[in-house]
This record gives sequence, structure tokens and C-alpha cells, in this order.
Amino acid sequence: MEEDWDVIGHVMLQLVDDYFPVKELKNYLSEFVTFKMKGHFPFGQLAILHYQMFEGRSQDIFQAAAAVELMILSLDIFDDLQDQDDFSVPWNKIDQAISMNIATGFLVLSTKALEQTSFEQNRKVRANDYLNTLVLKAINGQHTDLRDLIESEEDYIQMVREKSGSLMAAACLVGTALASEKYHDRVNKYAEHIGIIAQIKNDIKDICRWDEKNDLINKKKTLLTLYLLKNQQPQYQFTRDYFSGKLKKEELIKNKAEIQALIGKSGALEYARVIMRLNQLQALELIDSMGMAQEWKEKLLHYV
Repeated sequence: MEEDWDVIGHVMLQLVDDYFPVKELKNYLSEFVTFKMKGHFPFGQLAILHYQMFEGRSQDIFQAAAAVELMILSLDIFDDLQDQDDFSVPWNKIDQAISMNIATGFLVLSTKALEQTSFEQNRKVRANDYLNTLVLKAINGQHTDLRDLIESEEDYIQMVREKSGSLMAAACLVGTALASEKYHDRVNKYAEHIGIIAQIKNDIKDICRWDEKNDLINKKKTLLTLYLLKNQQPQYQFTRDYFSGKLKKEELIKNKAEIQALIGKSGALEYARVIMRLNQLQALELIDSMGMAQEWKEKLLHYV
């Protein structure tokens, strides 16, 4: 029996085959979808989970989930092209103009895929509106991140709520809207918390790795780097010096063992975990308030 994520991938590949007759282009698109399958399509799986949770029964939910994942893949490509900090992904290994064209193709194909499903028209319209509106919100968050307009914990949480929380909410609400007229507001709220939780988990992981994805090396402002920047103890002056350009990247990396030890002692990791836990508790409270069956609650809690 195929897993849900495997079915999503096959639907995405079929859509690529249906709409992109140019052989080279089709090959690139198929390669990118296949690469993305390694991550098991969590956004698409959330769309399916919410559809089934609210008693949806149509097999077309797999195409709706594919539509969600096509949108996410498009945004991932644009994001990686903007950041230029991950050269392991296939779209950063070919001409940037080609990758941008492919990302645009995935973006449009996402809307087309959702339109072609057999759901009631009003539900399709509502689901598509959620997807587009929340992606627009995520783009606003991405701009804040790209422009380095974050100076405080509040700024950071707001940016992540827009950038990551909105995409998580889009996936959950596509499934919810296709199955039910109820619970949309509460699903939106707990999904935002799930997005914030996922981003903080990534931030904790990224500051502990010493490669091109390390947020400290990339001078990215996260809960952890903001915490280090505000630490006035003299041994943490290196953070402010590095962000201001007084300390060179080579010097930072040369002292990575010492710096990693200082990060471990700073309280930054514990601080980030506390903020993550607060969001987990808020998400759990909202999920509990919905009185859903234990089976669905347990599946949803995997994301919290």
C-alpha cells in the first residue's frame, strides 16, 4: 500500500507530464519533484489530514495536496535562489533563469491543479483563496527576513508567523475548507503556532551546524542570534563584532569549537526552547478546544 506522500508525488509528476510538453523542461520539473519527495511532503500530508479529520471522503484530496506541495516547491526554489546558501538542491545547480522559470511554472500549476478537482465549486474557491491569501502573507514575511528588519523577539515571531505560520495554515485550511464550513479560525491559529514551532526547531538545528546553513555564519537574525547579540558579557562580543563586520568569517570559523561551547553556555538554546514550548502549549489548547476524536488528535500532535 502506497503512503500518502508517495501518492502526492505521483500526482505531481502526472501534472508535470500533462502540462509541460517541452522535454528538457519536463525533465527538470520531474527531477525537482522527485528530489522533494525525500521530505515526504509534510504540507500535503497536513492538507489530507485535515480533510479526513473533518470527514472528507473524496480521493481528489490527493490532487489538492499536490497543489499545496507544488506551491511550496515553487516558494522553496525562489527562497533558495534568494538566499544562495544551499548548493545541495538541484535548482541551485543549473542556470538561475531556468530555475526561476520552473518555479513560476510550479506556482501556476498549483492553482490549476486545485481548480481541476471535483469538489463543490464554493469549497474550491474558498480553499484556493486561503492558499493564495496566506502565500501573499508569507511573501510579506519573507521580505522582512530578506531586508533584515528584525530587531527584537517580537519582530522575529511576527516574521515567522507570517513566513512559516502562514504556509502551515494554508496547508491545513485547504484540507479543512474542502471538507467543512467549520473550525477555520481555530485551525488557522493553531497552524500558525505549528509553523512557529517548526521554524524554531530549524533555528536550533542550524546554529549547531558549521556549514553554509549556519545562521550565525550567515548573519541571520533568529531568536538565538538575537539572544547572543544582546548578551553583554565580554566573551560574547564576537557576535556583535561579526554582525558589524569587525570580525571576519574566516576568524569566526577558525574558532568554531570555542564559539560553539560559548553558544552552549549562553542560555540561547534554552531560551529558544522556552519560546517553542509556549507555542506548543497554545497550539495544544486550541486543538483540545475542538473536541476532535483521539485518533485525529494523536496524528496532529506529531506536528506539535
